[in-house]
Amino acid sequence: MRPYGSLCRRADFHRVYRRGGKAGSEHLAVYALAPQRGGESRPEVGFSIGKGVGKAVVRNRLRRRCRTALDALALDPAGGQRVVIVARPGAGELSFERLRAELGAGLRRLGVV
Repeated sequence: MRPYGSLCRRADFHRVYRRGGKAGSEHLAVYALAPQRGGESRPEVGFSIGKGVGKAVVRNRLRRRCRTALDALALDPAGGQRVVIVARPGAGELSFERLRAELGAGLRRLGVV
């Protein structure tokens, strides 16, 4: 079981976009919202991968690779942050090492990792 849950509701995504911090790179944008008092203690992560990235096979593979990169980066299980990862065109062709580096850099800039 992963140490983080999933963001599923549209309202949750919009709350992170509006109130959270943003760190971007060439292929990824990372948004993070600090936990609210008395809120969820387990971090939640959502992915936004549009059709501009590629067909469904490419988008699903990218989502799985991002989850694996997050597992390697070890989010704080008691942090309670909400994170949204937005993939930009070209992200589907990145090597795993570059994907992990860009994701890690964005999360570190926002203080999540």
